[in-house]
Amino acid sequence: MRYKLVATDVDGVVKPYYDPVPREIAELLREISEYCSIVFLSGRQVTWLEGLIYGMGLRPDNIVLVGEEGSVIYYPKNHRMEFPLNKIELERFSGIRNKLKNQIEDKFGGRVFIPCTNVILTIAAGELFNRVNKYVLDFLKKNDAEGLCRVIYHRMHNVIQVFPSNVNKYVALRMILRENNMQEEEIIALGDGLNDIPILERAGVSIAVGENKEVKKVAKKHFLDPKDAFEYVLSLVKH
Repeated sequence: MRYKLVATDVDGVVKPYYDPVPREIAELLREISEYCSIVFLSGRQVTWLEGLIYGMGLRPDNIVLVGEEGSVIYYPKNHRMEFPLNKIELERFSGIRNKLKNQIEDKFGGRVFIPCTNVILTIAAGELFNRVNKYVLDFLKKNDAEGLCRVIYHRMHNVIQVFPSNVNKYVALRMILRENNMQEEEIIALGDGLNDIPILERAGVSIAVGENKEVKKVAKKHFLDPKDAFEYVLSLVKH
């Protein structure tokens, strides 16, 4: 089997959450990119991901970036951005998102931080996490938006994220595969979290990185050290 694409999570796989990409990982990714395309998937903004790949010395020719937990697809080679949501879905979600954002800013002001995003709403709530979370959930219920939106929590960082309910990393990756005439069995996927499971379940080769038991259950291979995982990926794409 010739593998045409490597799909990898970023935080926890390519790099530790708060630290830069280790030099040996960047070197491995540069070599892997000589043999196949790489899709980087993250909950972060695609602009941040673009800076990450250039910082690793990767050429944009065969790189695709999936940001905001699958809500945005970006091709750095030609600066093209796509959205898995159709126009009507995107407009409806954006209306709810903007209304919620404005109300949170009015109520909590500078005590919370809301970074710029293309689709999703990210709220760094800090010590106000519980109050902000209750406000978000009450807002969604009041505006009959519970089916339109899903809420994800990053408790270690006191961050709340509001996403379109029918978009995730796998939906975005499936869109990329269709556009490039690739099959799921031609993918090597790496992940460390529950949100990576839909991709790991379908990839030709699935690799769990780290110690998450649920992720390890669905993966065909498991490595504690990301360096070992990417060395294994390199051995596959070279042959």
